This record gives sequence, structure tokens and C-alpha cells, in this order.
Amino acid sequence: MKKLAIISEFNPFHNGHKYLINKAKEITKTDLAISLMSGDFVQRGEASLIDKYSRADAALDNGFDLVIEMPNFISLQSAEFFSYKSIELLNKLKIDYLAFGIENLDSEEFLDISARLIKDNDRLEELTKYYIDKKYSFTEAKYLALKDFLGREDFISSNNILALEYMISISKINPNIMAIPIRRLGANNQDLDIKDEKYASSTSIRRNLSGNIEKLMPSSSYQKLKSFQKNYGLANKENLFEIFKYKFMIEESQMQDSLCYEEGLDNYFKTLLKDSPTYDEFIELAVSKRNTMARIKRLMLNYILNNKKSLNDLDYNFVKVLAFNEKATKLFRDIKKELKIVIRKSDIEALDHDDLLVYENMLRASNLYSLLIDRQFNTDFTRKISIKKTYEAN
Repeated sequence: MKKLAIISEFNPFHNGHKYLINKAKEITKTDLAISLMSGDFVQRGEASLIDKYSRADAALDNGFDLVIEMPNFISLQSAEFFSYKSIELLNKLKIDYLAFGIENLDSEEFLDISARLIKDNDRLEELTKYYIDKKYSFTEAKYLALKDFLGREDFISSNNILALEYMISISKINPNIMAIPIRRLGANNQDLDIKDEKYASSTSIRRNLSGNIEKLMPSSSYQKLKSFQKNYGLANKENLFEIFKYKFMIEESQMQDSLCYEEGLDNYFKTLLKDSPTYDEFIELAVSKRNTMARIKRLMLNYILNNKKSLNDLDYNFVKVLAFNEKATKLFRDIKKELKIVIRKSDIEALDHDDLLVYENMLRASNLYSLLIDRQFNTDFTRKISIKKTYEAN
């Protein structure tokens, strides 16, 4: 069984995502398409626009056979760790292909540049460290290092840098995984405005929810978005900020071991919180040359969720299924000796110590999200998993 994987957020699932999965399946002639998808909190350090189950259902409606949840301690990290830990898990699923989007370049040129960068990775790391020592954030330092190394800027975008991290992680974990870079259509990842009649970035769709976005999404995904908006609306970031302030200022829980922490940020936060009545004001004040907005937001969530750096050292061996069809059941049979499959509450009984720590991490995030959208707790135990007999395109 040939297995294709795509690491995703689908926040929301749009036409560009549908193009990516269709094109990847056309290229690979794969037997099974897997999405490793962020849960209710995504890499920008924000609550997702739509809950993980609705997004997983949309993915299953539009070409995927299996959607599994990415633990939030992975999704709430920088591109380097995000990619490495994701591919580490997908390698346990014995994937054959990893497809991902790229910008500004065709696939062959991207692969050629990536091969050069991986071959001389020590030089790239030296350049990155040079800029970090000059007090740039890791993200900015990586951008500047790439610019110096390549002598060009068209490669440098957040999407391409994440794609490069996938390539580096594959080279370290399992070079036999075949990378399938696919150039985006119509819009780049960071585009804020809708410029195309059919394709738009997730960012621009989220910024234009009151506009005419129906044509930019498969019908099933659009209907799930509208239904979720009607029932829950947006996650309440001011409530999130109140939880953060309580834990930080009243409980005085230490922050030093939290993922994304950098020395001195806790003392800096104490100063800012005295004059920051709102979430947005706090974030704006906390951002600096050294610390990006995404890093600050990720740190806040990791701190609230008690996500410690030690989570990166755990060897967990299970996948939490969000949606699947009959084709995926063969995979379950093939991997059951190596990985535990968590679909229902009773499956938790088979988890060992490290597995349980990761599972509890995922459950805490789900319940925090429930608190922010006014949804009942422990939805993970009560929400019915989508199981489809066959794939039917919408």
C-alpha cells in the first residue's frame, strides 16, 4: 500500500487545498491519502477558525482517506520543530510520499535549491546563528541567512521555508520518503487580500469572512464553516488572555520550561501586563526584533497548556483519528503492531506512560478550545468520528 501524507491546518479547507491533494494523488498514484492536521490551535499561536472535527470532515469529503490529529505541542512550535516532529510521526506510519505547497518556483528548481542547502547545512546554520547573535528572531535570522546563502529573494517565503524544513527533516529521519513539492495556484500563503476568483489563502479567507468566500471553498467545507460560525462564532481571545494573566500573575506558575520560552521573557511580560488591558495590546507590546508575534502567541498557549520542553523527548506511539474511510482500515491492520489507534474512549486503555502524557496534552487543548467557544467539555469523548464507506467528491 503506497501512502501519501500532507501536513495541514485546513483553517479553513479551501480550493487550494483541494488542488494540492488532487495534484499529489495524480502524481503519486497513491493508494491512501493521509492528513496530519493541527488540532484546535495552529502554528501562528491562535485558536483555529473552525474546530478540528469540522476541518477533518471537510478533508475527508475532498480527497483524504484518513485525518489524524497533530499533538498541539508540535503545532505550537517553530517551523524547525514543527516539521521534524510531524515527519517523525508520519515515518512511523511508513508513508512513501510527503506533498506540500511551494511558492514562486517550480518543483524541480525548489528541489535543486533544497539539495544545495541541505548539502551545505552547516554553512546555513552558521549564517543563521550570526543573525540570531545580532538579536534577530529565529525566523528573521533564517530569512537573512537564506538571502546571503542564495543571493536571491524569490525563494524566501514562510511557505518555502517550512517546505525546506520538511526536506531537512526527511533527510535526517528517512531519505526514502519522496518529497512532492507542488506550486500554489492563485495566491501565496501570506496574501491578505482575495485576488483570484477561485484561489485564495487561508489568511485572506479568515480576514474576509463577511465577504463572498463561498466560491473559494469546496461546498462541504463552506457549509461546515457557516454552520460552525452560526453555532459558536470565533474563539474568545480576551478570555484566553484572562486565563493567561491568572496563571501568570496570581498562580505565578513558572514559565522557564515552557516550549518557545526565551530567557527574560517572563520578566518582560510582568512589566507589560501592568499596562496591557487587552490581548491585542499585550501582543503588540511584546513583539520585538527578537520575538515575533507568532512566537509570543505560541509561548502563551504552551504556558497555559503546561507544554514543557520535555514533551519533545517523549517517544509516543499512537495516532488520534479524527476521520477516516474504509480504505484506512487496511492501514490500521498493517500498523497495529507498531502504533496504537485511538478512535474511541476505550482505546485510551492501551496507551503507555508517554502516550498518555501526549494524549492528555491533546485533551487539555481541546477543553481549552471548548472554554473559548462556549462548548461542552470533553467533546473528544462525545463527538462522533466521521467514517465514510467511499470517497465522494463534493
